[in-house]
Amino acid sequence: MRVWIDILTPKQALFFNHLIEDLKIRSHEVLPTSRHYREANQLAKKIGLDAVIIGEHGGGSLYGKLSTSSKRIGLLADLINEWKPCCAVSFSSPECARVAYGLGIKHICVNDSPHAQSVARLTIPLSEILLTPWIIPYSAWTRYGISQNNIIRYKALDPAAWLKRKKFHESKSLDLPVDRSKKTLTIRLEESFASYLLESNEEWSDKLLKGVADRYQDKNIVVLCRYEQQLSKILESYGDRFIVPREVVMGSDLLKYTDVFIGMGGTMNAESALMGIPTISAYRGKDTYVESYLIKKGLLVKPRTVKGVLDCIEDLMNERKKFQITRKAEGLLNKMEDPIKKIASIVEREGSKANL
Repeated sequence: MRVWIDILTPKQALFFNHLIEDLKIRSHEVLPTSRHYREANQLAKKIGLDAVIIGEHGGGSLYGKLSTSSKRIGLLADLINEWKPCCAVSFSSPECARVAYGLGIKHICVNDSPHAQSVARLTIPLSEILLTPWIIPYSAWTRYGISQNNIIRYKALDPAAWLKRKKFHESKSLDLPVDRSKKTLTIRLEESFASYLLESNEEWSDKLLKGVADRYQDKNIVVLCRYEQQLSKILESYGDRFIVPREVVMGSDLLKYTDVFIGMGGTMNAESALMGIPTISAYRGKDTYVESYLIKKGLLVKPRTVKGVLDCIEDLMNERKKFQITRKAEGLLNKMEDPIKKIASIVEREGSKANL
């Protein structure tokens, strides 16, 4: 059986790398594709994921997204029409869903972000099956045009796909100039080019970074940038006040050395929380389903002001509080299933139907 998997982001590289391994163990042929995108390409190389690079990231404008997506659809159509997979899998890749639908190939979608409306509208209606965490209600998805009968839920948050693996627990050194005698704060910048954040206010992140730099001068402050533009801006504005990795680092490796994590996105917030790291969400949007769940479980806090974030950092550096959070996280992660096993079985089932 042939399976095409389209990978667009670092999170998807981590997640789908394990799916690819599982499908290959089951003797299936897999074609991973991706696009030119700094973080995704560097992380894929780091974990040994060899994907065919087709097209590029659309940048921060709506026209740029439309234009590059249209070109990528054409390039993928040529490749996939020749390769002829039984089914396609993506984390709501608009190009994958469109090409699969156009060529009469089943598209299996994985998604934990119904708040990302643009990609959901472009992919969910074209998907044969949607796989999603159990905490997200069916109604969050059926409004996009998929039947509840075609939604399959797994009892895990997405980072469990790699956090529950044996490889994750292997000891790895951190190749960053971190002073181990100091506490470490790690900040993950926002996905400012994402369609659901195009209207976000960058002043928020600027004020937050300045506040952290001023108030926590005695700490290691690591800032993770998503794009080259962010990287250049942070280096120009703050110089050596922050530790700014030029190359992508494995999030889980860095988090093992982190005392408090501040995330302006989604995946690393959940990853950090499930690892038992005191975690602050600085995402400006309405609480996502994943955020609400982690807040309810006492593994995430979400202040609404810069001062609130700065105060929470100090509060969460308490060793007793960190111990309590770690215990909660271990218990929660242990109860979660490995989502990859369920997804692989569904892909195998749907792909075999296409072979009939």
